[in-house]
Amino acid sequence: MNQNKTVIYYTASKEKCESKVIEQILKVKGNVPVISVSQKPLNFGINICVGEMKHCYESAFKQALLGCKKSKTDYVVMCESDCLYPPKYFDFKPKDLNTIYTYDNVWLMWDRENRTRFYKHGTTCGSIILGREFYIGLMEKEKDGMPDFFNPNLKWESFTGEPLINIKTRNGVSFGTTLTKGVKPVNSFSYWGTPADIIKNYGLKHTDTIS
Repeated sequence: MNQNKTVIYYTASKEKCESKVIEQILKVKGNVPVISVSQKPLNFGINICVGEMKHCYESAFKQALLGCKKSKTDYVVMCESDCLYPPKYFDFKPKDLNTIYTYDNVWLMWDRENRTRFYKHGTTCGSIILGREFYIGLMEKEKDGMPDFFNPNLKWESFTGEPLINIKTRNGVSFGTTLTKGVKPVNSFSYWGTPADIIKNYGLKHTDTIS
């Protein structure tokens, strides 16, 4: 496994399943080091506690920026507290410091009683690996609190493996999202089971019963 990487885990410290998310990362990341940037003290790698901040994307990227600046490795592996990561995400070996490597097998599930399937998702901010200095530059040139990911001159490449699951709860910044068009929902994955299995195994509780 490429040792020139650091996991940058940033969190608003609001997700009830966070301890289970961290357990999963520890289980599959190998010996890639971790820097966690949290709003409450967290025993996970090297921790930077920033205190309570406004719950928004701008705060998330400020935390991610702090983590990247603390890291000393060439590459950073971005992780969030509402995602379940498979081993392949951490196994990947990036080769270009100026390319954004995006995991292309991301699926979304809602923590709702009547949402019993996974839905294909696109790139998330917590499913990318890229050069540390390159990402710092993007975040420092942010527009409206967001890195300039829409710059047409940016180079993107995809990599894949077992499904990466993004969980939508009422504790995230946004409960809605954009899904990949034309891809049918999936009932279960061999690696994770069903959404009901994830709710049971990762300490989730239904946030509402709206289908």
